[in-house]
Amino acid sequence: MTGAVSIRREAAISVGINGALSLAFFLALFGTQPRLLAWAAPDRLALDFVPQSIAVALMSALVPALIARKRVGGALRPILLRAAGFALAGAALGGLLSLATGGLPPIGWGAALAIKIAYGGALGALVASLALRRMLSSAPII
Repeated sequence: MTGAVSIRREAAISVGINGALSLAFFLALFGTQPRLLAWAAPDRLALDFVPQSIAVALMSALVPALIARKRVGGALRPILLRAAGFALAGAALGGLLSLATGGLPPIGWGAALAIKIAYGGALGALVASLALRRMLSSAPII
């Protein structure tokens, strides 16, 4: 526990939130009927990694840091800039995943759902941990 901020707890919260949001968006985009999903056209499952990665990275860097800011102090500008940087890195990662998976054969709906939930949760935990570690290492001692 650093400065009354538990990085593990925030990472675990990020797993839950981003997993749930990944589930909701998956169901909204790909429906609730089990079927085969194409990574490329017509379903574009691979391309969905880009917006998912941007949203997860942005919110996982921003929200825990804003909450921690209340506990440890610090300026808002570095938090916002760091979150924007994580969002850009998320876009790059999502693009790479999209390219890597775009030519794969269709995948079952349930397997695709599990992949998207696990990916959203894992990325959320990683980004929240990295963002908080960076913030806390540069936070003023109060």
